[in-house]
Amino acid sequence: MRVEIINTGTELLLGHVTNTHLGFLAQSLFGLGLRVERQVTVPDGVAIAEALEQAISRAELVIVTGGLGPTSDDITREATSEVFGKKLIFHQEILDGIGVKFSKRNFAMNDLQRAQAMVPEGGVVLENANGTAPGLIVENERTVAVLLPGPPNELRPMWEKEALPWLRKRFSTSLGTVHEVSLRVLGLGETKVQILLEDKVKALGPIEVGYCARPGEMDLRLIAADEKLVQQAGALARKTLGDTIYAEGSETMEQAVVRIARAAGKTIATAESCTGGLVASRITNVSGSSEMFRYGWVTYANEAKTAELGVPVELLDKHGAVSAEVAQAMAEGALQRSGADLAVAVTGIAGPTGGTVEKPVGLVYFGLAVKNKTTQVLQKNLSTQREVFKYMASQVALDLVRLAVR
Repeated sequence: MRVEIINTGTELLLGHVTNTHLGFLAQSLFGLGLRVERQVTVPDGVAIAEALEQAISRAELVIVTGGLGPTSDDITREATSEVFGKKLIFHQEILDGIGVKFSKRNFAMNDLQRAQAMVPEGGVVLENANGTAPGLIVENERTVAVLLPGPPNELRPMWEKEALPWLRKRFSTSLGTVHEVSLRVLGLGETKVQILLEDKVKALGPIEVGYCARPGEMDLRLIAADEKLVQQAGALARKTLGDTIYAEGSETMEQAVVRIARAAGKTIATAESCTGGLVASRITNVSGSSEMFRYGWVTYANEAKTAELGVPVELLDKHGAVSAEVAQAMAEGALQRSGADLAVAVTGIAGPTGGTVEKPVGLVYFGLAVKNKTTQVLQKNLSTQREVFKYMASQVALDLVRLAVR
């Protein structure tokens, strides 16, 4: 079955709002054995009808997001009525339901809300538990169009509770099965992974191999109709890539760190300079991190490194804040003062200024202190773009923790 998604909204094309709908819907559809073949983002207005007309000429399922509200720029409903050749019919019960929602919030309803009670003839109404605009399903002899509201807090519950059950029932005989193994890899580029792995994987049978590169890391996707085959491919990839695989599926590095540390009963502390607390922030974004995270220091200035972590002034004067010696001292100071099982430290030059020939922008040192073990120090040269550098440095720091707490 061919599936297309149309995301509507001028704000998406102006860059004022980030489009998160494609990722959410594509992953959900994949669970039904469906894959999105095409996605397009169009502004409010006549472009919606044009995009919809083109989509229904190609696809059996078209999902449209946005444009179901009551204002003049919300014309998805009208465009769908026009393209499918179905007149709009007023539904009093929808308007009454909107009135109840307004009343509960002590809002006065106006005549513009009437537009949300218009439904293309024969259309299915999808309840909106978190807003006023209902979703709609419209179909002809060839194509089903699912119309969803734009706000994510309205779209996602509606999709899961209303649209998905309808689609499962409607296409029960034509939905396929697709199996996937997704592995997240740190420290290897996509070309290196392809050289190491792809020929071996494809020798197992008909498997689709995909790569998604990000700074310093990548995702490896293995997809096949045969579940046993894709699991064999996954096992081969794990054996070949080893510890460079830090997580599977959509799990993030910080989620993996918290999960592994909790399972091992280990506690950690962080000491950060150039990352400005990003390592600690990412850890504490994860539910359950309070069980394994003890202390986090942001010692940006040299004085802070000395006062908070006990880094000797003489060490800073001799080697500089960005050095292996200071990274080691920061980690050991954090370990001692926190009482944690291990501590990780980061110090580097985020740029774009501040670098020298000896210590260029992007240089970073990591210290990893573990109870009753020799402190490890790692040097990396990362991105010269400040925000990218900070993320990459935090990723490496978290990975050192991941490998140490297993």
